[in-house]
Amino acid sequence: MREFLRAVWLVTAMSFRLSPWQSVAAMLETLGKGLIMLQPLFLAFLVDGLIKNEQGRLVVGAVGMVASIALNMGLQLVGTHARVMQLERVGFEFDARIARITAGIPTLDHLESARYQDELQVLRDQQGTLGQSFNLLLNTVNNLVFAGGTIIVAVTADARLAIVTLIAVPGLLLTRWTVRWDKEGEQRAAEPSRRTGHLVDLVTGATPSAELRVFGTRQTVRDLLRESVAGWRRPIVGAQLRTGLVQGVESLVFFGVAAVVIAWMVRDAIRGVVNPGTVALAVMMVQRLQMTVVVLRNTSQQLTKMVRNVRRFLWLQEYADTVAREHQGRREPPEVLHSGIRVEGVSFSYDGTSERSLRNVTLDLPAGSIVALVGENGAGKSTLVKLLTGMHEPTEGVVRVDGTPLTNLDLTAWRGRVSGAFQDHARFELVAQESIGIGDLPRVDDHARVLEAVHLGAGDDLLEALPEGLDTQLGTTWQDGVGLSGGQWQRVAIARGLMRQTPLLLVLDEPTAALDAATEHALFERYAEAAREAGARGSVTLLVTHRFSTVASADLVVVLDQGRVLEAGTHEELIAARGRYAELYELQARGYR
Repeated sequence: MREFLRAVWLVTAMSFRLSPWQSVAAMLETLGKGLIMLQPLFLAFLVDGLIKNEQGRLVVGAVGMVASIALNMGLQLVGTHARVMQLERVGFEFDARIARITAGIPTLDHLESARYQDELQVLRDQQGTLGQSFNLLLNTVNNLVFAGGTIIVAVTADARLAIVTLIAVPGLLLTRWTVRWDKEGEQRAAEPSRRTGHLVDLVTGATPSAELRVFGTRQTVRDLLRESVAGWRRPIVGAQLRTGLVQGVESLVFFGVAAVVIAWMVRDAIRGVVNPGTVALAVMMVQRLQMTVVVLRNTSQQLTKMVRNVRRFLWLQEYADTVAREHQGRREPPEVLHSGIRVEGVSFSYDGTSERSLRNVTLDLPAGSIVALVGENGAGKSTLVKLLTGMHEPTEGVVRVDGTPLTNLDLTAWRGRVSGAFQDHARFELVAQESIGIGDLPRVDDHARVLEAVHLGAGDDLLEALPEGLDTQLGTTWQDGVGLSGGQWQRVAIARGLMRQTPLLLVLDEPTAALDAATEHALFERYAEAAREAGARGSVTLLVTHRFSTVASADLVVVLDQGRVLEAGTHEELIAARGRYAELYELQARGYR
């Protein structure tokens, strides 16, 4: 009940905050519903007036019927218009809040959490329910007024109609079964729904479509997509079939009892015990009572679904609030690094897994140094980068910046002093100036600075491939857009990562994986030169690479193996130690001989 009241309060408060007058106007529909309930009484007056030739009853019935219809139409017109306006406002507000919440979460743990992704997928699949939450609340109020009034009119017209009313109660109680089936169907459909979206991207995206055609796997993926769609819809359809079966049995029982009661009343009318108008009213009320059963059942299901999805929205909001509370640091990062960055006893496990990607890592990144991080795939290199940039929170241990725990710093301010280029970079299909310039938003329109970043990232040949220079639209799906190769997109990402001139931490996480070893070595030489110039600020440059030939000039080489620091030292020291680094270095060197 507490969650129900919380959901109702959230939707109601949101609606009145967005437009109090429209919210009030929408409730005029309820008043119209009240007038509709009187129509069976007016009909009874009309029938009795005609049969008994009573002028007064005839006038009251006719005037009441016409007036109720006219007033109801007017109230419905005003109320429906207000309702539609509020429906759009509330729906947009929920969409905007979800977007702000998900985009505002300071870390990335949620993006790699199966539970979070499933909850968010259900929210997407049930987006219409949230968008129509205010509509559902109004329907609930209207339907309760309609149902209550119908029952009162029916029972007061003839006590035997109470039997018809009571026979519907067990059916209403069974609604909790259908609600549970709906909930289970939504949860079971979440993962296959996400898989369906992934497979749709595969069969419609330009990049994966090339591989599908080369390997002849289009039909295979289509078959997988068909199975995934079936797995997505099967739980929901199954819940609907069971619900339909229960409702069908309910209807048969209801109309069977109603037929017996009406026959009973007709017999009494023939005997003169009951007025003909009462029988006419009873026939009309049986239909209304059946509508009431359907309305109450659907209202219960829809309201429960709304509460479930509002609960998911609140869970998302609370998750974001929890993460925000864990990152309440307000300290500004230092202008200059003095001691550097220290990783102290850090371990990390991704959500939902017991396997640790990092295991008790202790590491010093001295101020003003160039640090090369090497290791085989799965060694934990990229995970460590995410911890240093504050994208993930260590499961154990702490990351310190000049002795201050990273969690005590303002994460937004810290990231404002971090820059980087990554192997899995984003492809911003904007004008080239913007695609590179957003690496330093205040200077996104600084043409000279963007050119400097391109040059520093050895991207001069990239400019030659752009017909309009930095004014070229990137991406072939846009008017006059230019397609780039993987290596060219990587150069754009590298230039973007070099836009900030004074970062305290520059991360280069295998940004040249699509380039040849010689080009990578030349680029690293430029990085090293720039890093040495920035050494006065104590900036740390972290290079993550598989290619050992590029790290010889680094001040510190760190070898990660299965989430642990296996070795650390200068290139010369590690070669002399004849350990894992020397072994891997020699293996790669043979490949170039």
